[in-house]
Amino acid sequence: MRRHLRIILQFWKAHLVQALEYRTSFALGILANCLDFLFGLLQYCLFFTVADTIAGWDLPRMLAFYSVFMTIFSLHFILLYPNLDAMSRLVNTGQLDLVLTKPISSQVLLSFRALSFEEFGSFIAAQALLGWLLFSGRLPFTAFHLASYLIAICCSLSLVYCLFILLMGFAIRTEKLQNTSELLWSVFSLCRYPTDIYPRWVRLIFHVLIPIAFVTTVPARAIAAGESPAMLLLGIAVTLTLLAASTIFWRRSLAGYTSAGG
Repeated sequence: MRRHLRIILQFWKAHLVQALEYRTSFALGILANCLDFLFGLLQYCLFFTVADTIAGWDLPRMLAFYSVFMTIFSLHFILLYPNLDAMSRLVNTGQLDLVLTKPISSQVLLSFRALSFEEFGSFIAAQALLGWLLFSGRLPFTAFHLASYLIAICCSLSLVYCLFILLMGFAIRTEKLQNTSELLWSVFSLCRYPTDIYPRWVRLIFHVLIPIAFVTTVPARAIAAGESPAMLLLGIAVTLTLLAASTIFWRRSLAGYTSAGG
């Protein structure tokens, strides 16, 4: 595990050095990112000019939701998006063969070798907003809230990674599948607002069959008001199930891979 981490850190260092070759562009990109975050924040604030609460979410809780959403979204864009975006190219050009021959887990290498800094500003702004909400007293801050949030955010990141692994497996199986990364955008569009705004039967689907509630709604509720142990246990169960299923799918996809030459 330490060897894997050391190799991935070397890849990340190389990407950082490459990004810093044009430092002005790098800084302007982060600034533009922060401005984009502020425009999104303004949209959420405008909702509360005509209502005090939306599906039980008041303004501080909705801002916490936005912060959690942008945290998950930016981490996905920084860590996973560039790797998924390159997956079809690796398969179609045969470069995947070179990766599979490396003395390191192919899943780890293909998942994390590339890094993008395009959403780094959003990540920083999201943490600043969440920190301000907590330390200004606009949200309660207890050990229970923190523990609930840490469990929920780990489940959230794991679920996003499960989808990422499934899409990489599909890219290997179909070989000609293009724009697989766009499917992740579609998922995040469903996660942009709390699942509480939907009818009860839709919420049930989003908790069990298509568990997008555990990507943003549950972590946001955990940090803003605390989450029930039953919901956290359900999230853990769903996450472990999907982790196992996605790993099996990935390994079977690799087993059926015959290289670009067929």
